[in-house]
Parts: sequence; C-alpha cells; structure tokens
Amino acid sequence: MISAYTAEDIRAAERPLLEEGQPLMQRAARALAGHVAKRMRTPEAPHVLVLAGSGANGGDALHAAAILRGEGITADAISTAESLHEQGAAALRAADGMIHPLAQLAPEDLGALLTEADLVLDAIVGIGGRPEIPVGLVPLLEAVSAAGVPVLAVDLPSFVDATTGQAAPGALAAQETVTFGALKAGLLLPGGAELAGRIHPVDLGLEEHLPPAPAVRRLENDDVRALWPHPGRDATKYSRGVVALAAGSVRFPGAAVLATSGAARAGAGMVRCLAPQAVLDLVLRARPEIVGHRTDTVDLEEIGRTHALVVGPGLPGEDPRTRTGVALLADGGDLDRGVIDAGGLEAITPQQRFGPDVVLTPHRGEADRLAERLGLDTHLPGPALATALAARSGATVLLKGAITLIAPGDGAPLRSQDDATAQLATAGTGDVLAGVLGTLLAAGLNGPDAAALAAILHGRAGRLASLDGRLPLVALDVSDHLPRALGDILADALS
Repeated sequence: MISAYTAEDIRAAERPLLEEGQPLMQRAARALAGHVAKRMRTPEAPHVLVLAGSGANGGDALHAAAILRGEGITADAISTAESLHEQGAAALRAADGMIHPLAQLAPEDLGALLTEADLVLDAIVGIGGRPEIPVGLVPLLEAVSAAGVPVLAVDLPSFVDATTGQAAPGALAAQETVTFGALKAGLLLPGGAELAGRIHPVDLGLEEHLPPAPAVRRLENDDVRALWPHPGRDATKYSRGVVALAAGSVRFPGAAVLATSGAARAGAGMVRCLAPQAVLDLVLRARPEIVGHRTDTVDLEEIGRTHALVVGPGLPGEDPRTRTGVALLADGGDLDRGVIDAGGLEAITPQQRFGPDVVLTPHRGEADRLAERLGLDTHLPGPALATALAARSGATVLLKGAITLIAPGDGAPLRSQDDATAQLATAGTGDVLAGVLGTLLAAGLNGPDAAALAAILHGRAGRLASLDGRLPLVALDVSDHLPRALGDILADALS
C-alpha cells in the first residue's frame, strides 16, 4: 500500500533530522543526480537544464546539477527568482555550470537553451508551493511546454499544493517526479497526479517520524492479492456471497444487464436481479446464470438470502425499488452492506444515515446535487467534497473520475486509485462498477477496501478492453475483461 502525507506532516518529520544536522539536501541531490544519470545514458552528449527557484527545492536541483557535471553530463540552470540557494548555486558554479538569470534572458536566448536541453528539471517551487503562477514566470512555462522537452519534477511539480493536489493552470506536466523523504498527498490526488507522471520516492529516513495514519492511501497489486476473496474447497454459492441488484427500468433496461454482468464476472456466488419482467427478459438473454425476481419493490423476505444490495443503476429516484432499497440500507434497515448508485443517490434524504459498508458511487455532477441536498458546499474540490459527503452520510463515498477518490465512512484516510483510462468515460461503465462493488461487499470486504478493489479491477479491465487506452470500448467490454484483469494481477506474483 502506498501512503502519502500532508506538507505539514513531512516538515514535522524532517525537523528532528535537520536539528541533528542530517545532510538531507545532499542525500536528495545525490539520489536525484543518480536517477537523472540513469535516464541520460542516451543521447551521447546529454544536456540538463534546471529551472531553479530560491528555496530548498532549487538547492536540491542545483546540487544535483553539480554532481551531474562531475559525471560528464552537461548541466546548467535558469534562476527563476532574484536569489538562489547559496550553497547549491556555489556548487554548480564550482563545477563550471552556468546559471542564467531569467530576467536577463531574451526570448531567443531562452529558446536556444531549451533547444539544447534533453531534460528540464522543474525545481521552481517545492513543498511550500501554491497553485498560483507568478505572471513573470508564465512565458517561461509556456516556452518549456512549447519546446516539448521532457520534464522531470523535483519533489513535486511546481505550483501544485503538496497536500491537496490543486494545481495552477499552466503548471508543467512532468514525465517523472523524484520525490524526497515521503510521498506528498498531492501527488496522488486530482491535479497533482495528472502532472506528476511516474513517481520515484527517495528514502531520507523520515519513516519513524511520520504520523501513523497518512493523509492518503493507494492500494497496489500486492494489496489486491491479499484482500481478494478466494473460495475455499468447501465453498458454496451462498458462502461466496449473494448480491441483489435493484436495477434497470423501461427507460434504461440495459443498465441491469451491465450491473449484473459486472457482479457475475467479479465472482459472486449468486446474483439476483430485482426488476420488471421486460428488464428480466433482457438480463436473462444476456446472462442466464442470473436469478430473476419480478418485483416493483425490494422485499428481502420475498427475495431470499442476500448479503449485499445494489440500488440505482438505470433507476429513477422515485422508483419504488429505489426508495425501498435505500431505506433498507439506511440505519434501522435490514441490510448494512450495499451500493447506492445513479438514481439511488437521488432518493437519499438529509435524515438518512448509513454505515461505512454502504458505498455511494457518484460522479462529480451527482456528488454536487447530493451535497446541495445535504446542505454541503458544492464548490469544494473533489477530495474535500468526498470527505464531506462521507462525514455527513456515514457511508463510504467513491467519487468517480480520472482519479477515483474513496472517502471511508468511518473517517479513515482518503483512498486514491489511478488505474483507469479515459476510454471508460462512456455510458454504462459505472453500472459495471456498481456490480463489481456489490459482489465484493457481498463477499464480506469492508466498504473502503471493496471500493478500492472495485476501482482497481474496473480500471484495469478498461485498460485491457481498450488496449491501454488506444481504442474505444463499450461497457459490456469492461465486464467481459474483468476475469483477465484479476488474473493478470494474481499472476504477477508468480512472475
């Protein structure tokens, strides 16, 4: 599991080491230089250009540039502020590196420096940066972007909030980020995650000084393998988990096919579909293994054994199945595990509270509408909005988007999963996700773990179905690729 921390957490963890006189900047610079040197094995005469600000972030990069010069790699810098980190600047000058003050560079001179460069190190601002670009630096960033030179961010991309991930429009997008001491929460959250590229952590010995609970967590393949429910030799369809789905309507009958397919292909012991006959006919033609229940409500005594309930795919908020299903999952209802999706979100009232094993799955528009109904600020950024919805409702909130955010209903750290492809932005893929999530809840996983695993599997299946984002897909393609996506994760442990 990847853990990431707030800027203040990291500063507090660095403080005792700095007071002891630990050479953190030198360690960071050596690690940065080593990474750049490996990357710059080609071309024959590589040239690195540092964009150096006035703080410690600039100092890290200037010291690294001096080390690179000692290894035969040309490294120079552009100073983006009136002052520079003194020791770092002195080290680069002592290694015969050039430092060009930005204020003295004509546009054609800047263009020439960028033409010569094979790699730009973005070290303008670091952990103390704000998502605001000073007017005087806009032409520089525009020139770097236009030149197409690969960018490597030092600690984190400049003008990204290290804690929230909020990024200034026009901030440089990096191919890679070498981050020091501990992962910054903003690197895993929307905004920062899109700019960071591949992240390479550098250990500086902060671990024992970091708080026990990070700000953000992200699950990896090892976590999937540890958490995934594997049936034992004595398993039955009931012990594997029974998930019921109130899904599909006259207007959106296909949603039931997609949601039940997601549930079935994720490994449910039994999938029940609660729907009108016309919807059931469509579902059973596509998936004969589904158990159909012709009903216009959700009555557990009539349906039979059920471990988790999915409410909402393809349903309007006023449908009786929607209202009765949401009521069953609310405090005082007969079920404490389930998914409220799509039309189900419209049926939630301000008076209702849920447990953390009930997962709400809105996209941003649905989240805004729910927040307004619950009296919350609709202008919050995604991480804060998901957290506020979870605190207000008691449920775990899975906020869908390019970065999937999961705010646990019990107040545990935020989860952030980045496994998807933009090709998943098509009708019906959310229905598949709801089905997968329902299966994992029925198997006994807690709400946050089930949500994170569902996001991973759904995203990986989308990547497989679209050839890693190169081709379009339809929602049923995603459900069809779920077993292989899981198989690839499980097989990775054996390779």
